Amino acid sequence: MAHDFKTKAQRYEEMVVRKAEEAELGVGGGPTPAPTANDLPVQWQQAIAEVRGASSAAAEEKAAPAVPDMVALMVLKADATSKDASWGEALIDRTVQFGQPYPAVTHVELWIGERPGERTEDNHFSTYLGAKKGALWTSGLSDSKKFYSSAAWSAIPIFAPNVERRVRAECKLHCGTPYPPAAVLWQYPMSIWPLRAFSGFLDDRINAPAHCAALSARILRSAVPEVSLMQPSHWYGPSSLYLELSTPERMERALAMQRPVVRSQVEEEHDERLADVLTLHSDDEVVAMSTSDARQAVHALAIQVLRAGSRTNGADPDQGAKRAAEERFARGLTRYTWLNRKENQR
Repeated sequence: MAHDFKTKAQRYEEMVVRKAEEAELGVGGGPTPAPTANDLPVQWQQAIAEVRGASSAAAEEKAAPAVPDMVALMVLKADATSKDASWGEALIDRTVQFGQPYPAVTHVELWIGERPGERTEDNHFSTYLGAKKGALWTSGLSDSKKFYSSAAWSAIPIFAPNVERRVRAECKLHCGTPYPPAAVLWQYPMSIWPLRAFSGFLDDRINAPAHCAALSARILRSAVPEVSLMQPSHWYGPSSLYLELSTPERMERALAMQRPVVRSQVEEEHDERLADVLTLHSDDEVVAMSTSDARQAVHALAIQVLRAGSRTNGADPDQGAKRAAEERFARGLTRYTWLNRKENQR
C-alpha cells in the first residue's frame, strides 16, 4: 500500500509540474489555477514529501564531488613484548624489532577504500602470525575493534588511478595465503641483511607463504606496478616496506598529483574541520558524519601526511611532524571504518 501511494504521489508530482508549466505558458484551456499538493489528503501529501525528499537527496549525492581512490599501508609500531607471549612469539617479536632499521615496526597491512553503498566490502586485509585461515579481511574478527583502536598505528597513503579496485581485486586472489612455517623463523630472516640477498629465490606466486610485509609488497607490486618497489617481495620487512613507501620523493610526487592547483583558504579550512571531527570529536559526531564528508576527511588527512613527508625549500621533512601526521591519518582510517561505517552499517 505504501508503495502504491509513493508511485501515485510521484505521478501526481509530475502532473503538478506539468500543469504549472502550462499555466505559465497560457495553455491548457484558460486561467484555471494549477493544482497544488495542499489540495490532496494528508496521506498523499506525506507521500509526495517523501518523493521530493528522496529526489533531493539523490540530486545532492550526485552533485557531491568524488573523493579520489585511496589505499593506505597501515603500520603498527613496536612496543614491549607481551608477557603472555610464547617462546616462539617472543623470539620473532625481538627479531622483528632489533633486526630492522629504525623505526621498528612489528606489523603492516593494507587499508582499501570501499565502493559507495557496498556494505560487504571490508577495509583491512592482512595476515598474522598463527592465523589458521591465512591472509584474510580482518575487520570481521572478534577482537578487531580493540586491535585497531591502539594508538600505536601509523599510516601511509598510496594513490594511483583506480587503486581501490585494483588492490581489492588483488587481495581477493591472496585470501588464504599461509604464514611461513616456524621452522624457517617465519621467513623474517630473509628480510634482514645478509640473507635478504637471497630473498629473490623465494616463491612469490599467489598463495605462496608470506609474512605481513612480504604479502603487502607482493600485492602492491602486482596491483600497482607504478609504486615501483624495486626489491623482491620477501626482501621487505615491516620497517623497510614502511621506509620505502614514505620517502620524500614519493610523498612529493603524490602531493603534486593530488594537489596540482592552489586551493582556496575556504576549501582548506573546510577539509581541516572535517579532519578534526573524524579524529578529535566524539564517537557520536563521527557516526553522524555523511559518507562523503567522512571520506573527504580521510582524504584531507592523507594530504597532510604527504605535506609533512615532503621537503620544504630543500630541507628534509620534520620527522616529528611527519610521524604525527601519519598517526593522525591512521586514527582517521580506523574511526572511519569502526564508527562511521560499522555503526551506520554502510
